Amino acid sequence: MSELDDLEPKALPEAMAEARILVVDDNPSNLAVLAELLAEAGFRCVDVESSPEKAVERWLAHPYDLLLLDMRMPGLDGLEVMARLRTQIADGDYLPCIVLTAQTDPETRAAALDAGALDFILKPFDLDEALKRIRNALQTRLLHRQARQRLDAYGQTISAQQQALAAREHDIAYLASHDSITGLLNRHGLCRGLESLTREGHKALVFLLIELSDADQLILLEGTQSVDYLLREAGTRLASLVGERGGLCGVWRGQTFLAVFPQTADLELEVDRIFDTIFAPLPFHGSHVVLHGRGGYALVTDEGSGIDIQQSNAALRAAGLALASAHRLSNRALLYDARMAKRFARRHRIERAMQEALQTQAEQFQLAYQPKVDIHGHRVVGCEALLRWHHPTLGTISPAEFIPIAEDTGAIEILGLLVMDRVFAFLSRRLQRGPWTLPIAINVSARQFELMRARGMSLVNAIETRRAHYRIPRGLIELEITESSLLTDFDWLVTQLEQLRDNAIGVALDDFGTGYSSLSYLRNLPINTLKIDRSFVDGAARDSRQAFLLSNILHLARDLKFVSVAEGVETLGDLDLLRDLSCAIAQGYYFSRPLSEPDLLAWLAAFPPKS
Repeated sequence: MSELDDLEPKALPEAMAEARILVVDDNPSNLAVLAELLAEAGFRCVDVESSPEKAVERWLAHPYDLLLLDMRMPGLDGLEVMARLRTQIADGDYLPCIVLTAQTDPETRAAALDAGALDFILKPFDLDEALKRIRNALQTRLLHRQARQRLDAYGQTISAQQQALAAREHDIAYLASHDSITGLLNRHGLCRGLESLTREGHKALVFLLIELSDADQLILLEGTQSVDYLLREAGTRLASLVGERGGLCGVWRGQTFLAVFPQTADLELEVDRIFDTIFAPLPFHGSHVVLHGRGGYALVTDEGSGIDIQQSNAALRAAGLALASAHRLSNRALLYDARMAKRFARRHRIERAMQEALQTQAEQFQLAYQPKVDIHGHRVVGCEALLRWHHPTLGTISPAEFIPIAEDTGAIEILGLLVMDRVFAFLSRRLQRGPWTLPIAINVSARQFELMRARGMSLVNAIETRRAHYRIPRGLIELEITESSLLTDFDWLVTQLEQLRDNAIGVALDDFGTGYSSLSYLRNLPINTLKIDRSFVDGAARDSRQAFLLSNILHLARDLKFVSVAEGVETLGDLDLLRDLSCAIAQGYYFSRPLSEPDLLAWLAAFPPKS
C-alpha cells in the first residue's frame, strides 16, 4: 500500500475536482508523486511538465486554475516563470501559484512571495500538508472566479444579488488577506496594513520577524492539525502583545510571524518579553509543549514627516537578514546591522557560483588527498579525500564556507556524488598503472543521508554501482560520517552502516567528541574507526588536562575495538604523545598537508623521508 492510501481525502466538490492544475518540476519523480497525490485526491484535470519554457506556453495557450511550480530548474527558474505569466494576467486577477522548494532560508521564500507566489510546499513532500495547501489555494481561486462570473453575468441587478455578491467578495477579501490557520493577517493583509501604518506619521517603528524552528518536526510527531493548533495559540499571544502597543502582526510566510510596533524605551528587553510570552509552555493534550524559534528585527526611524513605505520595505529586508543570521549563529533573536547585508551578498554570490559550477564548470571542484600514517609501523595506511573549490573570480573558497551553503540548498547531494566519482576515477587510474592498496576515505554529511533517504536512494547502491563501473576491488573505499549523522533515524542509519560493512566498506566516526557523542550510540554502531578531533590533539603535549582527555578517548576506542585516528597532528611533540598513548594512526600537517593527485604520488614515492 502506498503512502497515498493512508491519506483518505475528503470527497471533492465537483467544481474543485474539475479544476485544471499544472505541475512544473524538472525532477520526474517529484512530478510522479504530485500527479499520483492529486489523482488519488480526486482531481481529474492534472497536467505535468518538466520544461519551464513549455509550461509557460501551455499556460498562455489555456490558463490553469492552479500552478504548482518548482523554484530551481535549468533554463527558466521559478521566479522567471512567474514573471512571464504575470505580464498576461488581466486586471483584477492574480496568478494562482504555489511554489515547490527544498529551501527553507528566508531570502528564497521572500523572493518567491515578492514574485507573486501564494504559498509554499516544502520538499520532501508532506503529502497531507501539500494536499491541504492545494485545496486552500483552489478554494480561494474558485471563490474568486465565481464572484467575477456573477459580476459579469448579472452586473448591477437587484439589491439581494448585490448583497450576496458583496458578502462573497467580503469572504474572498478575507481569505485573500488572512492566514487560513491562525486567522491573523497574511502577507497580503500585512502589506496593506503597513501602508495604513506608514500614513500615521510614526517616527520609529520596530519590524520583528519570528520563525518557529521546530514546526516541521512537530508535524512529523504530532500531525498537521496539532501543529495548526499550536500556531494559532502562538499567534494569539503575539497579537495580544502587539495590539497593546498599537502595532500589527500576522503570518509573513509559512511558520514565520511579522510584528510591527512603535519603538519602546528598551528594545532588546521588549523583544525578549515577546519571545518569552510566545514560547511559554502551551497546553497540549493534557500536558504542555514548548515551541522554539528564531527572530530578526530592525529599527527604522525618521524625524521628518514620518516613516514611509519605502523605509518600511527596507526595514523588512533588514529584519529578514537578521533572522537568517540568527539561524546561522544559533541566536534567539538578532538586531540588524549593516555587516549582515555584506555577509548575505557574499553568501548569495557563493550560492549562485556553486549552482553555475555544478551545471557547467564542475572542474572548479578538485580533490586533495591527506595521508594517514601508522604511528608505530611508520607506513602510510590510507588517505582522506577532501573537496576544494577554486573559483575564477571569487578565488579559493573554504570548505567551512561553501559546505554549509551546499547543505542548506541541497547541493551537497550533487557534491557528494561528484566526490565519489572523482575518488573512483582516481583509484581506477592508479590500478591501471600497478598495485594500489591504500583505501580512500570519503566524507558523508548528515544532510546527504537525509536527502538520499528522502529520494529513496541507498548509499551502498551508489558506491557499489560505481565500484562495478570502475572495476575497483572491495576494501579500497571508506566513509567518514559526522556525529550529527547520529541525529537522523538511528535504526535506519545502523541498517545503512551494516550494509556498508557487508560490502567491505569501512566506516569512521569523524570529529569524535565535538558534536553529539553518546556511548550508547558507539556501542551499537557498526563502525571500524574513531577519528579524534584535532581540538583534543592540539596542545595535549603541553597540557596535562588535555592529555588526560585524549588518553581516555583512546582507551575508549581500544576497549570498543575501534581503530583510533588522531587528526591535526602538526608537531613531533604531538606525535610522540600519541605514540606513548598507543594511538594507532595519525593524520595532519606533521606528515603532509592535503595534496593534489600528482603531489600525493610524489609524496608517497618519497615516504618515509630519510633522516
